Amino acid sequence: MREIGSEFWLEDIEEKTFELKPPLWLNVETDNKFLLSGRTAIDYVLRDIKSNNVINNVYFPSYCCQSMIQPFIDHDINVVFYDVKYEGQLNFNINTAQECDVFFAMNYFGFSKGRMDKYIEIFKQRNIIVIEDATHSLLSDNPYNANSDYIVASLRKWLPIISGGLAIKTKDAFNINFKNKTLQKMIKERKQAMKEKGMSIFDKNSINKKGFLKKYKNANEMLNKDYSLYNIDDYSYEIIQNLNLDLIISKRKKNAKFLYEKLTKINKYNLIFPEIEYEDCPIFVPIVFNDISERNNLREHLTKNNIYCPVHWPKPDKLDCVSSKSIYSKELSLVVDQRYDKSDMEYLVRRIEKFYD
Repeated sequence: MREIGSEFWLEDIEEKTFELKPPLWLNVETDNKFLLSGRTAIDYVLRDIKSNNVINNVYFPSYCCQSMIQPFIDHDINVVFYDVKYEGQLNFNINTAQECDVFFAMNYFGFSKGRMDKYIEIFKQRNIIVIEDATHSLLSDNPYNANSDYIVASLRKWLPIISGGLAIKTKDAFNINFKNKTLQKMIKERKQAMKEKGMSIFDKNSINKKGFLKKYKNANEMLNKDYSLYNIDDYSYEIIQNLNLDLIISKRKKNAKFLYEKLTKINKYNLIFPEIEYEDCPIFVPIVFNDISERNNLREHLTKNNIYCPVHWPKPDKLDCVSSKSIYSKELSLVVDQRYDKSDMEYLVRRIEKFYD
């Protein structure tokens, strides 16, 4: 059985140089920038806001990735968290009267029940600047709320690309210039890692797995240290311009629906979202457990069977006192992406059933 999950891999394409215009499938009529990563997009947006405004405080979801918080820390902005909890469903404990300069909204896993549209509208009525992270909802029918001032997204979470972040300003043009170059040393390292992983997928004896995993780690460390004002690399941009988006969305929806049909019968965990709605395109299918050890044991069992399911996310450093940390320790994200078909999903389900047998 081939590997399921983990990092995307690459197959060679001809490299070209492009003017960074949005692909037709993105359907964005407002100002937008294709940048190095999701955190680069957040940093870019913050620089644009600060060109005309003072930002002292941001109201931020407690269920998040450290890389989302980091640009605010680097800009010396105080992060005030609102609690995102799983209580039979995903609940947002948001104080709509909270004093802040920016409200940061997050769409979770590409599901309609994971959106914050009503809170975006409330904060906009108070003339608070809204940044919406649409990474998880990017391929859903309604990827973001038009009332948000800024949209940010990481494109690498969806596609076999080396770099890729998106920043959109919905009502005006950006005031900030980027370097008009990419972080070449990181691109080189990550590209080689993705190529070597591709070789290992199709010929397991051809490559040392530890070697390309180390390259992925090196590339991530480079990005952590230096991410501001770089644009996407040309190689990744060509992939984005030539996507068969309908096929990607169709395969993800089919895979997710198949898992929903089968997993509801096992009854040993909870699906975070009770159903997939017509307009949803999931980035993963998230499940939660009552016990952290059960989550970890199942994840280890799947890994031994070449199925690599991530957790969202490693708990950020600043969240020691936030109650949503229970989600971090009990969530597992099941892979449904376009690399896989029904036979792969059947194998995933069989491995889960085998664990509980």
